[in-house]
Amino acid sequence: MNEYTELLLSLAKEHDVPDELANSLSELMQKYPDLSQWGSQAELRNKLKMLTESAFKDKLIMTE
Repeated sequence: MNEYTELLLSLAKEHDVPDELANSLSELMQKYPDLSQWGSQAELRNKLKMLTESAFKDKLIMTE
């Protein structure tokens, strides 16, 4: 686990982000490390959209 992943998990815990969601985000960070213009921005964006939609649907996160 690299320092960015540790930071993400630490911040998620501080802000009451469910562990399942934080772990999914951590996996995406490791899978898509190259976010340059020629990297995998579009694919990552699509994965994040699916992840957040799923989190709302499964009531892992709620809006006020």
